Amino acid sequence: MGVKKQSFSKKFKNKDEMDRFLENEDLSEDFNKRGVVKKPQMKKINLDLPADLVQQIDHIAQKIGIARQPLIKIWIHERLKTEGSR
Repeated sequence: MGVKKQSFSKKFKNKDEMDRFLENEDLSEDFNKRGVVKKPQMKKINLDLPADLVQQIDHIAQKIGIARQPLIKIWIHERLKTEGSR
């Protein structure tokens, strides 16, 4: 049985933005030894936020060309990496 390929779909404004992202992110954990993206075990959570905060998040997400949820995931991931290196 073959392994199903998954695609990485982050939108970048330009080549330089993509280069900066790839230089600063360690994506090795996202791939197995065959170069196939590993699907992480997911756990659903609910998060109540003030409407004005959601609007600010949506504005930034739209500006950089991604949806709200992936943006929040990226921000949480970045913060956890920062906290982990303290």
